[in-house]
Amino acid sequence: CVCVVGGGHQSLHRTPRAHAGLSCFSFASPSFQRDDSEMAASSPEDVQITCRFVTRLPEKFRIAPTPLAVPGKLTRYGLSEVVNHLLALDPPKPFDFLVDGELVRTSLEKLLLRKRITAEKLLDVEYIPAVGPPSEESVGKHEDWVASIDGGFANAIATGCYDGSAKLWTPGGRLLLTLPVANAANNAVTSVTLLPSGNGSEDGLVLVAGAHDGIVRSWDCAVSKKNGASASAKNARAFVGHTAAVVAVASAPGGEFFASASNDGTARVWRREGGGEVDETTAVGDGNKAGSAKRRKGEKKTLAGGDTRRSCLDEKIEVDGDTDNPLAARNEELVLIGHKSAVTSVQWESPSAVWSGGDDKTLRRWDAEHGRCTQTFDAPKAVSSLACRADGARVAWCGGGDKHVHMWDPRVGGTTGGTTSFASHTEMVVCVRWCPMNEFRFASASFDGTVKLWDTRGRLPLHTVSGDDRVLAVDFHGPRRIASGGVDGNLRVYKLDEE
Repeated sequence: CVCVVGGGHQSLHRTPRAHAGLSCFSFASPSFQRDDSEMAASSPEDVQITCRFVTRLPEKFRIAPTPLAVPGKLTRYGLSEVVNHLLALDPPKPFDFLVDGELVRTSLEKLLLRKRITAEKLLDVEYIPAVGPPSEESVGKHEDWVASIDGGFANAIATGCYDGSAKLWTPGGRLLLTLPVANAANNAVTSVTLLPSGNGSEDGLVLVAGAHDGIVRSWDCAVSKKNGASASAKNARAFVGHTAAVVAVASAPGGEFFASASNDGTARVWRREGGGEVDETTAVGDGNKAGSAKRRKGEKKTLAGGDTRRSCLDEKIEVDGDTDNPLAARNEELVLIGHKSAVTSVQWESPSAVWSGGDDKTLRRWDAEHGRCTQTFDAPKAVSSLACRADGARVAWCGGGDKHVHMWDPRVGGTTGGTTSFASHTEMVVCVRWCPMNEFRFASASFDGTVKLWDTRGRLPLHTVSGDDRVLAVDFHGPRRIASGGVDGNLRVYKLDEE
């Protein structure tokens, strides 16, 4: 039985070996000849490594746990052909390989030398499905820079834009809904997040947007797939309390709460049904319009979203004899105080724990029930974006003009031994996001115009995709799609080739 390896120049043969129960794979090349002195000399190509291929894949992809001797020069591509040969897969499927929990990115021999494992040891090699190159699936055009993306809803992707609007898109790149904020021309939407609706509707969601005016807004939206995808919005609400621009928002698991981060040096936790009802500019999209929200019962006056003077950047003013301050705290659940300067990012670990990062070069973990800081990590540089694994075992961050993504294990504590760095970008990294339903995978966006897909079990990116300009935002849309946006104004959706 023959399996072609290395572009057809070499053949892989299964041959008997003296050791009982051991099969040997060897390479043969008709054009390759050596003299007696070469035969006597040791060569890396002569090293045979005894492997046992293991997997957690379904039964049809499992190989009998018989030890096999393979050439030490094999990389993941050669190993993939060995597995395809043993499984007799047609068409062949690409696999990736793990040794001691680390992705194989060199030859087996080099990996063993680096890890100080002898070639005589039986090596367990785990094979997993490889992720193929992402393919661009759709492009949606904005009128200005894309500042933020949230792909956390099955039927829609949300974006925040410097044109002063939050938008909903189909995964196919068609615009569903545009929700402009007050004073949109001078009020960039810096951040967006999606929450499930409180009524349990499968089509319902809550779109939350933070803006330069220091106000967090939300809309109750409905996205329907009937007769072509469409969307509508109602019940606009304002969450007032920050005294400077809101630069990040994030929804808690379960969607009952969300958090916001601001240049005022605080992070805040809000209840989804909190805030005050507002009369914002009408939503536009696919012929669906959101009517003005009703005034909250018992309130003398709702926050006039269309009044350009009511901004956190303005001084307290009097409007029609009403001297109340529109920036007075209004239904915030918790104010998280501890950062020494601007808070730039927030992400949830669990419904009861939220992380924040800031320009003061710290990462902080907060008790979301009582507002206490329970853990602090001193980062080497200012933090501009962070991502937290759902179990809290890893926190990734970037910032300070750095070209790296850094990762920390909070279980280790504030020691350097708990940190790792991932290097491949050529300009500063500005956004990092964790993949849902995959504890090892994350994505990063950079001013070098690329988005990179990573696996924490290796130090090199799995794949890189390039845009037309600086990329400012990235997020996953489910486990198999990545959405990105930036200075070119395009929302790009990529599909991962993975089974």
